[in-house]
Amino acid sequence: MIKEQGTVLSIQQLSLAGIRRPRLQQVQLQLSAGQLVGLVGANGAGKSSLLQVIAALLTPSAGEVRIDGTVVTSLAPEQRAQVMAYLPQYEQPQWDIKVRELVDIGLLHHRLSRRQRQLQLQHVLTACDLLQLAERPLSTLSGGERQRALLARAMVGQPKLLLCDEPTAALDIQHQLQTLQLLQQQARQGQLVLCCMHDLSLAARYCDQLVLLHEGRLLEVGAPATVLSDAHLATAFGIQAQWYCDSSGVAWIPQPLPATD
Repeated sequence: MIKEQGTVLSIQQLSLAGIRRPRLQQVQLQLSAGQLVGLVGANGAGKSSLLQVIAALLTPSAGEVRIDGTVVTSLAPEQRAQVMAYLPQYEQPQWDIKVRELVDIGLLHHRLSRRQRQLQLQHVLTACDLLQLAERPLSTLSGGERQRALLARAMVGQPKLLLCDEPTAALDIQHQLQTLQLLQQQARQGQLVLCCMHDLSLAARYCDQLVLLHEGRLLEVGAPATVLSDAHLATAFGIQAQWYCDSSGVAWIPQPLPATD
C-alpha cells in the first residue's frame, strides 16, 4: 500500500514506443510533494504521453513509475483513484448530468460520510468558481466552464498526485490565473501537482519546477530560470526570448531564431 508520507513520484528509465519514433525515451525523474511542477516542451515532445503513463493509461515499453516506492501498475484501479487523479486535455462527458453530479464522481472510490462528502463538494465548487453553476447540465456550459468542472472532479478527492494536461485550456485569462493559483495552493497543502503547460510565461511565474521534454527525452529539470535558458529555448522550441521579471510576475517576448545560411 501507499505510505502515509510526502508523496514521491519516481520515474525510472521510462520509454514508450511510437509508430515512427519512440514517444518517450529513457526518462528518469524524481519529484516530491509540495510542488507545482510544469511539464513543458514543443508539440510532440511527449508531455501528454508521460502524464498518461504515470496515470497507468498507457503501458510503457520499458521502465516503471512508482509512487512512494509502489509501482503504479501494481495498484488496483480503486487504489489508484485514491492516490492520484488525472485531468485530460480534452474530454467530452458521456452523460448530460449536472455539474454537482459530475464533480461527485471524483469521490466514487472514497469512503466518506455524507457530511464529509457534502463539505468536500462545497469546498471544491467554491474554489473552482462553480457554485452558481452547480445545478446546471453540462450541455449548457461553455468550454471553459466545462473545463473547470472537470478540474473540480479531479481535485475533489484531494489526491496525493494531481495530473493535469493543459488545465487552463479554453479558459479566459481571469480563470487561467485563478486555476494556477488554485493548483499552487494545492501544492502548498502537500500535494504533488504535475501539469502540462504551453504558456511558458505562466509556467515560469507559477511553477516551482519545470520538466522540459524534447523529442521524448528529458532535456532539463529544475527551477524555471534554469530550464528556460537561451540554449534550452533554442533546442526545444527553436526560439529566442527576452524575459521581463519583477515582484508582480513574469512576461516574455519570444521570436524565431535568426535564419542561418
